[in-house]
This record gives sequence, structure tokens and C-alpha cells, in this order.
Amino acid sequence: MENILIEQKSHEVPWTIQQTFLGILLTLVPWVLLALGLSSLNGPSSHTAPLPPQVDLVNAVIVFLFSTLIEVALLVAPFYFANAALRSSIVESVRPRTVLRVLGFRAFNVGSALSWVFVLFFAFFAVNGLYQYLLTALHLHLQTNDQFILQQSKYAPLSTYAVLLVSVLVAPFCEEVFFRGFIFPGLLRGMSPVWAIVLSALIFGVAHADPGSFAVLFFIGLALAFVRWRTDSLWPGILLHMLNNGIAALLIVLAMHGM
Repeated sequence: MENILIEQKSHEVPWTIQQTFLGILLTLVPWVLLALGLSSLNGPSSHTAPLPPQVDLVNAVIVFLFSTLIEVALLVAPFYFANAALRSSIVESVRPRTVLRVLGFRAFNVGSALSWVFVLFFAFFAVNGLYQYLLTALHLHLQTNDQFILQQSKYAPLSTYAVLLVSVLVAPFCEEVFFRGFIFPGLLRGMSPVWAIVLSALIFGVAHADPGSFAVLFFIGLALAFVRWRTDSLWPGILLHMLNNGIAALLIVLAMHGM
């Protein structure tokens, strides 16, 4: 019975578009406020010299735990609404595996998915390079999140490593579940795939509270939503998201060491 409900339409989910917007509201308002609070705590304005190693280490542990908590908070709405919607449509108890499948943890065509991941991975760098060129050419003084993290590394390198670790290992999984496992298919309940992709990408960009990187984040959101729709699985998007964040983190680490 559970499999029949899940396989009726490959992109259809049991929660409604109204529940989707409720989940967005209840999740993203506190999420953005917490993220802004974490950024202010790590801002460079109050530091004129590198932190002592012991202080930086303690701060790194706090930053890692708090950043992880912020990301994990994104999982609450998807699992709650998926479980609640399945319980209302299935007589017997809902299995955890069923909840995971309806959120997008499904098998996929490896060859086709990896082709899209490969193409879009390089598209990310092309778009980011073009964006950086336009900022320089137009003399737009917008600080991107990567520049902020690199600036932070000058006085708190261990804390910077903690931020990068979360961005590579935790954020791709949690953000894909929320934005592409919950929001995107929820939007498909009330609009076309094109509008669902665009709106989910817009929400993804705004949620990061990073005006300097919004254009790039919006493009990344479009690409990840497209991959989710094209492959009908979260796994390719998680891989693409992790690769993008991993290379960005690597470039920051190289810059920290003068390379």
C-alpha cells in the first residue's frame, strides 16, 4: 500500500502546498535569525588581532556545534510533514524507509545523473567567475560569504575550519532535504515544474541571508532543483552540493595558506 501511494506519480508528495508554505515560514524565519546571529558573533569588527589558539579552539567547537544545530533544524519540517501526511493516507504504521523515499531518497539512473552533475559542477564555476568579474568591472562593493569567511580566517583560523567542515559535510544533506526534498516537490502540488524550480531557487537564495552572493546562490538553487526534478532523487543533488561546497572550501583553505 505504501509503495503504491509513493509510485502513483514520481514527483507527487502527500503534503499539500499549504503545508509546504507553513513549513517554510516556521523553519526559515528562525533559521535566518540564527544564521545572522552566528555571523554577528564571528564578525571581524570586534577583533583586531588573531585569537589565542586555546580561545580559537573553544570558539571553533562552539561554532561547529551551533552551525550543525542550525543546519539540522532544517530537517524538522520535512520529516514532520512527510510523516504526518503519510499517516493520514496509510492505515498501517508508517515505516521510516517510506518517509525517506517520499522525501527523495530513491534510486536513480547513475549515468544520466552523473552527466548532469558534471555539467552543472563546471557551470557553477563559470557563473561564479562571471559574477566576480562583473563585481570588479562595475566596481560593486559587495562582500560575498566566501570573502567574509576568508577575512575571518585571519584572526580565527580554527573557527574557520569548523565553518568549512559544516558547509561540506552537514549543509549539503540538510539543505537538500529541506529545499529539494520538501519545498520543491511541495510546490509542484500547486504549480508547474518551471515555476516550482524558480520559486524554490529564490527561497534558497534568500534563506542564506547573503546579498553579496544572491545571484550565484539563485543559479545554484535553479540547478539543484532541476537535478532533483530530472533524476527524481535527492542523491545527485547532495553530491553536486557537496562538490560545490567542497571546492569552495578548498580554495579558501589554499588562500589561507597563501596559495
